[in-house]
Amino acid sequence: MKKATLGIFALMVLGLAMTSCGPKLMTDAEVQAAIEKGFTEGRMAVEQEMTAKCDAEFEQRATAEFERMKAEAEAGTTVQ
Repeated sequence: MKKATLGIFALMVLGLAMTSCGPKLMTDAEVQAAIEKGFTEGRMAVEQEMTAKCDAEFEQRATAEFERMKAEAEAGTTVQ
């Protein structure tokens, strides 16, 4: 009787150990979903960063281009 009880207990412990053996592997669909989620989040972060940078530098770049075109126009007018 003791051996049978010990055997049943050992099988229960073994079964419990087998069902909780660390993380489960992801399916192909789960892997693809995780990749797409990471890619989308990364793209959105880069877009936000670049938009903020562009907005911050826009007036400076526009002024520089205006001054360049103004200088070209003045140079063209004085040569003629």
